[in-house]
Amino acid sequence: MILRLTCQILSAVNMLKNNNLNHVDICFVVDTTGSMGGFIQTAQKQLLDTINLLSSDSQINLQVGLVEYRDHPPQDHSFITRIYPLTNNLQQMQKSINLLRADGGGDAPEAVYDGIHDACTKMQWRLHSCRFVLLVGDAPPHGFGQWLKDMQVPGFVNDHSDTWKGGCPSGLDIQKVTAVAENHRVTVHSLCMGNDSNTQKAFQAISQGTGGQFTITNATDIIGKIIDCLHKEFQNLELDQQVLSTIANMGYLDIQETAELLDLPRLPVATSISRLGKRGFL
Repeated sequence: MILRLTCQILSAVNMLKNNNLNHVDICFVVDTTGSMGGFIQTAQKQLLDTINLLSSDSQINLQVGLVEYRDHPPQDHSFITRIYPLTNNLQQMQKSINLLRADGGGDAPEAVYDGIHDACTKMQWRLHSCRFVLLVGDAPPHGFGQWLKDMQVPGFVNDHSDTWKGGCPSGLDIQKVTAVAENHRVTVHSLCMGNDSNTQKAFQAISQGTGGQFTITNATDIIGKIIDCLHKEFQNLELDQQVLSTIANMGYLDIQETAELLDLPRLPVATSISRLGKRGFL
């Protein structure tokens, strides 16, 4: 056991030297049905430039991907999801974002679950990267109203516009998409545009199920909300680097001693060690 832990720490030292700790893979999962024009226009103007500045200031090795989702036929015949792979070429990704168009959609709910599922399973995430999905939309997933009713959630609002009240046509639900995210080490941060109660509940449940943040926003404020969210995560990376360096210098894992050496409370150090373990550093 001691030998194995020592080997893991030595491996972590090598990863730290190679700066793998600063690898961040971000995938935007975006509703591109007709009501999302405001966000798309804002994203085309300033999203990647702002994120690039933030990552450069934090010395982040960044890749960005995109999944746009609409709806299932016959509500929408264009596509259910469309995938743009992770890349460090932000100019190429900007070209993809510039081609986004808000169009289609039928009933109010959309293929939210499909977007998250495909982001988690079809992106080529780097081995030890810090992985985030940023979900942006203004409508709930299919079947979410029935899920609320089945779970006896207070404030349940029946969605009479949902063509698939019994659930997503792909067979996905809250439990399945959050499990997929967990299996792929992906944290989902949700940005809900608008005041629809079921959308807010759905996005919040997805984020909570993956350890992510939930935010209510609008097209005017959304870039700032995204940057606030990522800034917090990048600050966590700075702490993780300090914790990993300290453990590497110690040569063994001891939460309390690490906290004392860093002059920090035990809880944030323990949380950092949990993140490092999740990414395979410890």
